[in-house]
Amino acid sequence: MINIAIIGMGMIGVSLGMALRSVEPQDSYLGEITVAGYDANAVHTRESRGRLAIDREARSVEDAVRDAHIVVVATPVQAIRDVFAQLAAHLPSGVIVTDVSSTKAQVVAWAAELLPPGVDFVGGHPMAGKEQSGPKSADPQLFKEAIYCLTAAANIRQESIDAIHALVKTIGAKPYYIDPVEHDAYVAGISHLPFLLSAALVEVTSRSPAWTEMAPLAASGFRDLSRLASGDPVMHRDICLTNRQGLIRWIDETITLLQHIRTDLEQGDRERIDEFFRHAKAARDEWLESRLQMRPGEADFEHVPQVERPRLFGFRKPSDRDSKRRS
Repeated sequence: MINIAIIGMGMIGVSLGMALRSVEPQDSYLGEITVAGYDANAVHTRESRGRLAIDREARSVEDAVRDAHIVVVATPVQAIRDVFAQLAAHLPSGVIVTDVSSTKAQVVAWAAELLPPGVDFVGGHPMAGKEQSGPKSADPQLFKEAIYCLTAAANIRQESIDAIHALVKTIGAKPYYIDPVEHDAYVAGISHLPFLLSAALVEVTSRSPAWTEMAPLAASGFRDLSRLASGDPVMHRDICLTNRQGLIRWIDETITLLQHIRTDLEQGDRERIDEFFRHAKAARDEWLESRLQMRPGEADFEHVPQVERPRLFGFRKPSDRDSKRRS
């Protein structure tokens, strides 16, 4: 039996609990699982139990991690430092801590600073989400086939990395190992800049004196581009503040591009404007036609036989015998 504690019963934390508890033991890379959950908002903890995301409602961080093998911190990213500080006095040696936050470099630094010796931290970031927040928006299918970024320092035990790898596989996601600084630089462009631009669109239009007259005219284009602005403001704020360098770089790139477009419009440069839209369309079409979320070279490993080796807690790949039993 693997005991997992989830700290933070928001949309991601509850989705994770639901995904873990919906898997049959014979289908799990972790084997049989039990999940304890805690949220500073007791209502969220009760709702997560009602949604079958957890087996046990914890009354405190200390209660949640009692007997835990794996601890998942699923709070807003700027709360993680305080959670690590609370956890430090209660984590037994050998426990593995992970997170689900959208930024990694700052969280890895906090883990190195605050978590006690004998406790391994493997950073995680599922490339999946919704604009809604809270337990009611949770979905056990959220992680299916999604890329799940993992990052670990050089001194982390292989057994701990294997444990989180097994957790990711169990919920149907695809583990992808990446350096934390590299991770933050990339997601600043493809994840964080989009919600910033979405919010900026809503702000610049809704602040217009003509918004009352404009709003009835807003249709599918405005709806699609503004969708991410409906996301959790606290989450967005924390992401921005913990990935300032990466996001500022992409903001600068965007400002430069918009300034060029502004110049082209001012000069009525038909050819350059046409080239801009054609290039953007071609790049997006190519992205859509490729295997979504397939990293370069990842396809080369899809059919490589998996070699089993002894692992912490007996983690394993579900066998053909298990598949026959299910059919």
